Amino acid sequence: MLRKVWSLAQLVIIDGLRRHALIGLVLLAFGLEAGGLLFFDFIPRDVGRASADFILSIGWLTGFLFLLFHAVQVMAWDEGRRTIHTLLARPISRTQYVLGTFLGLATLLLLLNGILGLLGYAILSLIQKSINLVYFPHLSFLHYSLSWGGLFCIELIILVVILLFSGLVRGGFPVLLLTVSYYFICTGLPVVRNAFIAKSGNDTLRLGSILQWMTAIFPDFSRFDFKELITNEMSGVFLQHLSTNILLLVLYLTVMLWLASIVYQRRDLQ
Repeated sequence: MLRKVWSLAQLVIIDGLRRHALIGLVLLAFGLEAGGLLFFDFIPRDVGRASADFILSIGWLTGFLFLLFHAVQVMAWDEGRRTIHTLLARPISRTQYVLGTFLGLATLLLLLNGILGLLGYAILSLIQKSINLVYFPHLSFLHYSLSWGGLFCIELIILVVILLFSGLVRGGFPVLLLTVSYYFICTGLPVVRNAFIAKSGNDTLRLGSILQWMTAIFPDFSRFDFKELITNEMSGVFLQHLSTNILLLVLYLTVMLWLASIVYQRRDLQ
């Protein structure tokens, strides 16, 4: 089973490389980061934090474009391409199709983040050497890698949700709309929950508990936002918080892959 899953993942990886899905995004990110070097001289202080936010924001934008325009196209059941019919014509189960497709796209996403991460670290090092140390005193490769790892975790959550949506609805555009709506709910739900918790009253607290439990479906992406560590030191409390978040991530991905497998097994391909 694992051999078939990896074989399918290799097909997805080769297909992504053949379409130049990574090359175009890397060139786009490089152009944005190179253009941003012209504006760092206008930042009066705390250049390190502003630079790190800029680099990670470009990385997030590039990964989001990969998810919306490449991953959705690969996973969506398109009547014109009928890719899933070709794959399932081989002796492979639908569960193996789900796992293989997810593994292949996750590998492409990891490769994209790795290239952008190295490129961003080189730019941050260049900025640190070109300015006074007071404005950029601390730059840790370990903390920088951890920040990119948190970004990759968020992208994995969106990727597995796209896989589930692709089994529930047909066509790339509906999957795209559902994915964007899911992202907006995940980012807006913590703001709404904190606003209700800040108020007093039993009704408000009861509604706040409901919003708290909704994070089981719409996770809080701020759990994996570690960009503050790039220019700061790491604490022991953060390490405990990190291990809890990783366990929740593994649990969420496992449940979503299981649900996607059930949907694909019950879905009619006609």
